[in-house]
Amino acid sequence: MLDNEEYAHGRRRSVDVGGLALALGNQALGHGWGGWEEVQQGETRYAELLSQMYTQTQTTVDPRNMNLSPIQIPPETRLRLIGALDGWHFEPHKLPDEEVLYCAYILFESLFRRAGMHCETGVALTDISIFLRHLRLLYCGQNSYHNFHHALDVLQACHAFLCAAGVVPPAEVLCGDEGPWEPDRHGRTDRLAFELSNMDLFALFVAAIGHDVGHPGLTNLFMKNANAPLSTVFDGKSALEHMHYTILIHAMRQHGLGALLDKPKVGQSFRKSLAGIVLATDMGVHFEFMKNFTLLADGRDFPLDYKRLLFCQAIIKCADISNPSRPPGVSHYWANALMAEWTSQASLEKHWHLPPSVQPSSNPLGQVQGQIFFIDTFAKPLMDVTARVIPEMQRFADQCTTNLVSWQKEKARLTGCSDRDDVSSCGFPPPSPRPPQDFLASFPLTLPSFALGHPDDSHLLQWGPPSPFHPTFDSDGQRVDSSPPDSPAPSVSSGSFVLASPSSSFRTISGVNKNDAATAMRAAYQAGVRKKRSFYNRYSWTSDFSPVASSPNLVVAAIPKATVLVTDTVGTVLVGSSAGNETSAPIGTVQ
Repeated sequence: MLDNEEYAHGRRRSVDVGGLALALGNQALGHGWGGWEEVQQGETRYAELLSQMYTQTQTTVDPRNMNLSPIQIPPETRLRLIGALDGWHFEPHKLPDEEVLYCAYILFESLFRRAGMHCETGVALTDISIFLRHLRLLYCGQNSYHNFHHALDVLQACHAFLCAAGVVPPAEVLCGDEGPWEPDRHGRTDRLAFELSNMDLFALFVAAIGHDVGHPGLTNLFMKNANAPLSTVFDGKSALEHMHYTILIHAMRQHGLGALLDKPKVGQSFRKSLAGIVLATDMGVHFEFMKNFTLLADGRDFPLDYKRLLFCQAIIKCADISNPSRPPGVSHYWANALMAEWTSQASLEKHWHLPPSVQPSSNPLGQVQGQIFFIDTFAKPLMDVTARVIPEMQRFADQCTTNLVSWQKEKARLTGCSDRDDVSSCGFPPPSPRPPQDFLASFPLTLPSFALGHPDDSHLLQWGPPSPFHPTFDSDGQRVDSSPPDSPAPSVSSGSFVLASPSSSFRTISGVNKNDAATAMRAAYQAGVRKKRSFYNRYSWTSDFSPVASSPNLVVAAIPKATVLVTDTVGTVLVGSSAGNETSAPIGTVQ
């Protein structure tokens, strides 16, 4: 009988550690991931953690205990949603959960009307249907902003931008004949948009719907300040975005999309594109992207592959922060939702005595000033430069400018309020923060290690009962929380991730901090260099689960850099995540 602590998926855990060690070494990063030469003794617990990171990722995307039936849309609902998807006044937060899923599927259906899409990708719509249903369950429904509604919002925005550019058909194409749709290049043959291949467009759609999968409702800076294991493994660089990409790849392999990922040359190119698009959503690399994309808009001659990547990155970035370019009512809803998420994070930081990393305003004037700053600094410059490359996007940039003027007028009005009560009554209602125990439904290694430690640490999480649902706001910015919303957040068992009982390896990492993390990582290398053979048999990493592995209801996740390194069958490495090793490669590319 195999012992759970000593074996993982029917193999000795030391074998997995050996594979990790070889994967982390010899990647043009010195003598190994940490760049060390001498092997130090002891501290092998971190090696155990690295092994668990991979097996937990596999467990997270295991669909065996999920209801993943194909999507079937009633005809009358289908027609109504098609009409909504082709408009810019799109409000996914007002739709029931199942209709949110329908909308995502309809957008992929319309994409697959483009000539050659099915043939070139080799992907069936049936597989996409089940993949989308699975992906929705991997989003945290307790997040007020980074949830599946946001994912659909970003996908619909990408679709709207590409449809305006003339490279994808509108959703209404599904109401006509079933013949292939061809883009109209008349008078626009020199546009970069028409250089995009079907594989580029499919990667962009997949990235849009999965770019925040598994998001814990906390920022990269929070995890860095909290010394969360995920941030430590990624050296604090785009940790969430690497996690999103990794979960996305694993979920694709579960539902018939793995053949696309493993196609010679084509698969590697697709993965590079997908990774580059997802990683570009990290606002930490925004200004570097803007520098390169502005050079492209100014006429700088880049290689075609890089120009196409920059184009796709611009589309998803515009979509990801498209809220300021939506009609005012829609824009205000998303502003409230993000403020609620930031308020929860700020409260959690205060509760756990962590440095503040977000500054949600408790008064309407501060909230309005925050919107003005964000639009002025990020959204409007991005929209403006993108409209130079895609002239059809000018109307979206104009709406962003109009909204900015509206916020400025609101600022002037609030500034003129002489009475404090008048000021407090003419803005947004203050959101209620989530209690700390709600965050235990997040991916474990996105949380500080003390939150995953001994049961005796339960006092760290005491903060009243968990809320049954998160407060919602109507299109006018008014809070609606007298009854659960029409689309209730998924329960912990269906849409969140349950913590495992702390194993010995989890208990022993509670003291790991920034100073000794690198030393502990050396132990991973030392523990595994004697077992290099396991890495060459890469498919042993994805073998069927042993009956003695995790319990059927266990759904946990922690996605390290190591996972990214060993996920792809060609051994590609994501740039910008290695400790102390910078490269000159473009943002978000895979080498």
